[in-house]
Amino acid sequence: MTPTTLIPPDTHDTTHEFPLPQGEPRERAGTPETPEAVRREWLAVGIGLVALVAVLGLVVALVGVAGAGGHTTTVAARPAPTTARVAAPAASAADAPAPTLAQAKGIAFEKFAPVDPTLPAVPAGAVKRFTVGVDEHTVQVDPALAPTKAWTYTVDGKSYPGTAASPPIVVDQGDRVQITFVNGASKAMNVTMAHSIDFHSAEVNPGRYYVDVAPGRRETISFVAEHPGVFMYHCATQPVLMHVGNGMAGMMVVKPRNLPRVDRELWVTQSEFYLGAPGAPASMAKLTAEKPDVVAFNGYANQYKMQPITVKTGERVRLYVLNAGPTKWSAFHVIGTVFDRAVVENTVFHDSQTMSLAPSQGAYAEFTLDHPGNYPFVDHAFGDMVKGAAGILHTQGAPMPKLPAAAAPAAATTAGMVDVSLGEMFVKPSVTSTKAGQVTFMVSNGGGSMHQFAIAKDPVAMTGAEPAPAAAIARTAMLAAGAKAVVKADLKPGSYTLYCTMTGHYAAGQHVGFTVRP
Repeated sequence: MTPTTLIPPDTHDTTHEFPLPQGEPRERAGTPETPEAVRREWLAVGIGLVALVAVLGLVVALVGVAGAGGHTTTVAARPAPTTARVAAPAASAADAPAPTLAQAKGIAFEKFAPVDPTLPAVPAGAVKRFTVGVDEHTVQVDPALAPTKAWTYTVDGKSYPGTAASPPIVVDQGDRVQITFVNGASKAMNVTMAHSIDFHSAEVNPGRYYVDVAPGRRETISFVAEHPGVFMYHCATQPVLMHVGNGMAGMMVVKPRNLPRVDRELWVTQSEFYLGAPGAPASMAKLTAEKPDVVAFNGYANQYKMQPITVKTGERVRLYVLNAGPTKWSAFHVIGTVFDRAVVENTVFHDSQTMSLAPSQGAYAEFTLDHPGNYPFVDHAFGDMVKGAAGILHTQGAPMPKLPAAAAPAAATTAGMVDVSLGEMFVKPSVTSTKAGQVTFMVSNGGGSMHQFAIAKDPVAMTGAEPAPAAAIARTAMLAAGAKAVVKADLKPGSYTLYCTMTGHYAAGQHVGFTVRP
């Protein structure tokens, strides 16, 4: 099949930079079936075998034969590549730890501001018009990690500085919708490349509308929101994995007809982030290996643990959730309640505990919080929860959960004294270094679960994924929630790690570096 280059009518201000078959979105292209496509598949297999044998130091020639038309393709023999050219570096890049904030000196980034989780109202007017822009900006997605280059959407000028979140779009079922997509309306948005937008809520020709738009240009998409639900919108520019992995995804809610009123409507979009070099876009090696560094709600890890969402006891809450991926499933759960009603991809569940969402799927749950307290909401895939997919619903009148105190400057701390706050899953010392000699650690557990503080010399001796018991130079007793302890240690100059000894806590990120100066 010969690719057809899209040429838009003169009335549309669009740019298309590569051929795209009419009617076929790039992310949903079907399996090739032509003889030429089959030949290319066999050729790819042949080239892969050549590379494998070459790594072993052999020189081969491989002939790939297509199954249709009797075509034969010969791949020329090549000298064995050096070790610098084999695939091993890509694997190590996928396993590289996330760069820390300390490794990002000199890189400017936006200051974090909490994202308002209140669902926006449906706009007035017979036609719901939205102007959707693009912002390429440098932000943190975790307070302890280096900033990353995020690509996010704006809606009618609304954005969330200091995060990688994109605003939700809300309409009613049956509404006529007009989207004006502008790829960088001003120089302040720093757009440097083509982007696009794909609405899962729309029934339109993707080859006509979900196309690449050059910086400064625009595209208009009109459709009727006939189907209710929680849908994803996202960039469809290749590679889609990279664009969505950099934050180019958001939620569109199409409210069903006759939806009952509730007291509060909230929204949460779950996304994964794969950090590359400080200040750079996402790591493609980590994206393809499916190894996220951060999993966050509304573009910033644990932001609703640090600043819980306040609701009233007994009020009826409707919480809209989208799993923007790009890769991991979500098991969304609110601890301490049961969903009276959950609607997942327009399938209704009653008395439900968890909403299971594949990448791009959306849902909403209705529930009440019947007693004063703090109700965590999490991705119940705990390996992702500990990377930042957690928050708290706080009812009015209940004590606010304790948060780690901000680090005090070294001059404000008594020599040889270090205050340490423990919680889920962090270790926060009042200073990051001290002088050699006897050091007293004043430890308090502000979390809701049990922790045990310890200090070890770097590199920490490990037994599997856990610090070895003998690694601890000093440790406290196990501390219940709210408990405090004091531990002293004679420390020589060097690098150390402060950590929690409870099984799984170190692997979940409950450790921090500490320096002892001469």
